[in-house]
Amino acid sequence: MERQPIGYMLKQITDKIKVSAEVNLKKHNLTLSQTRVIQYMAKHGGTVTQKSIEDYLHVAHPTVVGIVTRMEKNDFLDCHFDENDKRIKIVSLTEKAMQISQILESEIAAQEQLLTKGLSEKDMDYLYYALQIILKNVD
Repeated sequence: MERQPIGYMLKQITDKIKVSAEVNLKKHNLTLSQTRVIQYMAKHGGTVTQKSIEDYLHVAHPTVVGIVTRMEKNDFLDCHFDENDKRIKIVSLTEKAMQISQILESEIAAQEQLLTKGLSEKDMDYLYYALQIILKNVD
């Protein structure tokens, strides 16, 4: 079997994961970026600053404003300004988002199981190690 370039293989994998995820997320009326926001916030107690979301997603302020606004409109987030500093926007997950967060966790675990099917623990350790090196190389 001819070896494909690693970058091409990684692209194929991420494209297929993205298509699968988008189909799955559509039933929750969520995008991939919105899902990442929910997961991040759930892991940080459900309430964060909008600036921390920007930092986590590595995107510009206007992009996060759009994401947060749509999520608030769809009842996934509640937003308000910090009482002591009106420049700081506080973002909180709604009960609806907290429930979806749990569903997403199980769906992600199932996807992870599918991705790693047939790999031994040793294979997994090496794959993780190799991916960390590749990620460091592209930074």
